[in-house]
Amino acid sequence: MECRARHLRVPRRVVVLEGYDHANGWVSARARLHAAMAVEPSDATIAGLVADLVAIDPEVLGREDRLLRLRLADRVSAYAQAAAARALADYVGPETGDLHEELHRRLEVRIARGSSDSAAAGDIASARMLADVAAPVRHLWSRGLVSYRHVVAVLDRTAGIDPAIAALAVEAVAPRLHRMPSTRVRSEVTRAIARIDPEASAVKARDARRHSIGVAFRSLPDGLGEVVATLPVEEARAVVERVDSAADAFLDHQRGCDPCTDAVPAEIGPARAQVFLEAFGVRGSDAAQQDATGSPGRASRRRGELQVVIDLSTLLGLADNPAMIGNQPIPADIARELASSCGSLRRIVTDPVDGHLLDYGTRTYLPAPLKTFSAARDGTCRSPGCGQPAHRCQLDHTIPFPVGPSSAANARMLCKRDHDHKTRGVITMRADTPDGSTTWRTRHGQTGITPPRPYLNDPADDAPPF
Repeated sequence: MECRARHLRVPRRVVVLEGYDHANGWVSARARLHAAMAVEPSDATIAGLVADLVAIDPEVLGREDRLLRLRLADRVSAYAQAAAARALADYVGPETGDLHEELHRRLEVRIARGSSDSAAAGDIASARMLADVAAPVRHLWSRGLVSYRHVVAVLDRTAGIDPAIAALAVEAVAPRLHRMPSTRVRSEVTRAIARIDPEASAVKARDARRHSIGVAFRSLPDGLGEVVATLPVEEARAVVERVDSAADAFLDHQRGCDPCTDAVPAEIGPARAQVFLEAFGVRGSDAAQQDATGSPGRASRRRGELQVVIDLSTLLGLADNPAMIGNQPIPADIARELASSCGSLRRIVTDPVDGHLLDYGTRTYLPAPLKTFSAARDGTCRSPGCGQPAHRCQLDHTIPFPVGPSSAANARMLCKRDHDHKTRGVITMRADTPDGSTTWRTRHGQTGITPPRPYLNDPADDAPPF
């Protein structure tokens, strides 16, 4: 007994419980953990593995065993994710070839999962792949032998490939998939496809280099925006090298130029951004040049159209409520700085309690002003789970005009896809308030309410914006 006690590793950080034997508790937890790791996840064992995961107290485990517990959690999670993919495949079934029916199923999935339409489409395609040509990968996934990242990599590289070729590639890679890191999976699957059918591999690459390129923008927190350019690899590499060379030259110049150092931080990231903006004439080539007001030490800028939504008290410096830009909250100080650089202002009136848009610089509800107001109020398509920006949507009268009025209470923004869904009866909507709230029901019985979009403050905030 004395020898065994000397070799027991009792954790230094333990919770003192009256009558609890920490040494035996550690042995019991460790034994249960190792026993659980020896069990393969399956329909018959998963309930027991979940019970083991929940019951094992991490506080009585050492670092090595806590890492082992993480692996157990990942195996349980992998089984659950594979089961979710199987459940989705069971719901949608094989591809029907009926476009309207496919769009309907996508709508139901996006609502059930609270995702975007494109995410629902991707989930459906992945579930069908995993039920068919990539079934060996789903089997490994359900056993906890591969991760979600492995699965995504396989599906990414087999998408758009002839199903027979994709199945052969999966068959070639699957036996060793669990032994490779997820970072290698894409290259291994691509290599397998190239060996099986070089022509198909070349066609996929040419198609991607022609059609899967472009430039995209999205708003980020803290007053930032992200521009992503997807280009052929040789062109992307040339752009990066040119930006890096120009950024290095800018940093060399900056060491002898105090105004430039004040205007742009002496770091490679801001330097790259500086030369990138110079290339498009958005920011002046000399950060020390005078701006339009004659103030030295600031870069000249040419701004795109920007909508800063800020309450009057905050604009005047009497309050510090968060503002909004591009549907992202920003601190009051940043909002005031951006608002001060606006070339024009628009009167925007929001409800003082919940922040819903009440007026957008006009009081006349004619078709064009009504669409402008509705787009500003709704922000995105009003259909559940759809994030299509309102400026790319259509104005829909919930009760068709002229039976229903052409008013804010009867007007909602819907993207073309969801407008078509409503027209065909895939989803029904009811709306009778000017705040943009919409009650809906799908053909398969899902119901809910799309709440009004707070134009400024969050309804959960205790304090009103004004």
